[in-house]
Amino acid sequence: MWQRIQTVFLVLAGIIAVAFLFLDIADGVQGKDNIFAAAVAIGIALLQGFIIAMYKDRKVQMRFCITTMMLALVLGLFAYVRTEGENLQLPVIIGVPVAIILCALLARYNIKKDEDLVRSMDRMR
Repeated sequence: MWQRIQTVFLVLAGIIAVAFLFLDIADGVQGKDNIFAAAVAIGIALLQGFIIAMYKDRKVQMRFCITTMMLALVLGLFAYVRTEGENLQLPVIIGVPVAIILCALLARYNIKKDEDLVRSMDRMR
């Protein structure tokens, strides 16, 4: 489980999602609480742990990687809309979901590569 490269990408995506909680957008903008963005970030982090735990079922892992990408897109869109008037943090607000999507995409690519390798070994028997 830990020796596979996709685990590194999934852990990195989870760390980035938790780091999002410490940004100003997760705390709230203009005195408003932003519970939805914080809940999505926590959900992404927990989903990464679940994906890592499902290391024996690579098809489920690939499906949940796509779910992670969609949740990160929702997180980015919501954070962008929420801070539309304050463009000071725009690179960070857009960068965090893009980094999560990139990590999930790389993890999915490596999971797919493992699945293809296992299938090719099954064919050779």
